[in-house]
Amino acid sequence: MKSIGLIVLTFLISMFYFSSAQQLSYIPLNVDYATFRTANDEAYVELYVSFLQNALMYTPTDSGYSARFRLSCEITQAKKTFFTHDKVLTHLETDEQQLTVFRELRHILVCTLPPGKFQGKVSVTDLQNGRKGEYLFELSVPDYSQPGLQLSDIQLSLKISRDDTRSLFNKNGLRIIPNPPAMYSITMPVLYYYAEVYHLPYQKETPGQYVVETYITDKNGEVVRTFPTKTHQKMDSTAVIVGGNNIVTLSSDIYFFTLKVTDRETGASTLKQKRFTFVKPTKEQLSRTREARSSSRQLMLSYYLGRSEEELDDEFDKVRYICTDEEKKVFKSLNFKGKAEFLVNFWRKRDPDPETPENEYKMRYFQLISYANATFSTKFRDGWKTDRGRVLLVYGPPDEIERHPSQQDSKPYEIWTYNDLEGGSIFVFGDLQGFGNYELLHSTYSQELNQPDWERLILKRNRRIDEDQL
Repeated sequence: MKSIGLIVLTFLISMFYFSSAQQLSYIPLNVDYATFRTANDEAYVELYVSFLQNALMYTPTDSGYSARFRLSCEITQAKKTFFTHDKVLTHLETDEQQLTVFRELRHILVCTLPPGKFQGKVSVTDLQNGRKGEYLFELSVPDYSQPGLQLSDIQLSLKISRDDTRSLFNKNGLRIIPNPPAMYSITMPVLYYYAEVYHLPYQKETPGQYVVETYITDKNGEVVRTFPTKTHQKMDSTAVIVGGNNIVTLSSDIYFFTLKVTDRETGASTLKQKRFTFVKPTKEQLSRTREARSSSRQLMLSYYLGRSEEELDDEFDKVRYICTDEEKKVFKSLNFKGKAEFLVNFWRKRDPDPETPENEYKMRYFQLISYANATFSTKFRDGWKTDRGRVLLVYGPPDEIERHPSQQDSKPYEIWTYNDLEGGSIFVFGDLQGFGNYELLHSTYSQELNQPDWERLILKRNRRIDEDQL
């Protein structure tokens, strides 16, 4: 089941070796950049750096596995240095299984540059084994102060989602995961893009509209895919352009993504292009993948058939939070072999990436059960059976936990925040009995218990009655 991932990885590494004769090959690096206009018409430059995690040496620590590396960058013009960056970073992993060859570490470096052409160098040095990678590139910064319709560079991305938190990966209320190698495949078939348009003719009384066209050309300039044209109302003289197109029908090759913006009132237009690569396995490779998937299913079935029926029932009991009512009915009606086959299919349906040998969803779920048992268990109940355990297993780890220990006038309670649940939801848990069992008292999520007056439940009642109240 690794075959497609290996194809993508092999192609990525081969592109690295042959894309630049100047580039060193100890740690394969991917580097890209995009420029955007600032308020004073200078260029805000984002440098995107990625490399495979297994290029670093990880050593065991008390909290997991640790890698230390130095990330450096220098941008020059005619022997004059305009930007330098040099920082030692540490990457931690708590689970050895996360140290896979398919995982990339991504970084963004930012600076401001004047218009012109520059030379850039990015290097990564593993401080534990001395291995190093270096990437040399040229960087062209446009003059955004010039009049007329202009586009920023196109930032190709792996994913774009709404996120208002502060991060180098976020801008204009969006979280944009960069794709420095500009490579897509059937396991990453959506080409996400972000750009900004400047100097739109705009009047508040009659704002007008602008038109966005996107299409793909091959290496010869022939158009191979066009996407629906979109018309937008102008809100200002600048605008953000963001979208995603499924390109899974393309053949393996190098292509150019074109973004064109036209002002409907004046007819002025501008366009930018961005090169990318699409990788698709052959029918023979897909056939081998299907065979591997079938073999993996047999191994999983053999595992369950080697367990006792009590163990199968126990595993199904642990997934009661995430299974449907229909699945519960079906499982109860099955014999031993049927239960084994049911669990195989249950997890395979929830596998986020069937092309990898691991079922990441199942692994993560049982890691959360272990965490819940270690953290939330009481004398009377396993941690995964508590209210906090259920919420953890259903919605995953919260983005923030606000802990309030016992006070003179209140019982201990916690507030969990999930930023992406219905635009932001909280769960309030309180230890009402004093035995460490935090009950769910209130949630703003529509599918959970809602008690806006939950605070009265955690207040300690004063049993003394003042004389003037008699």
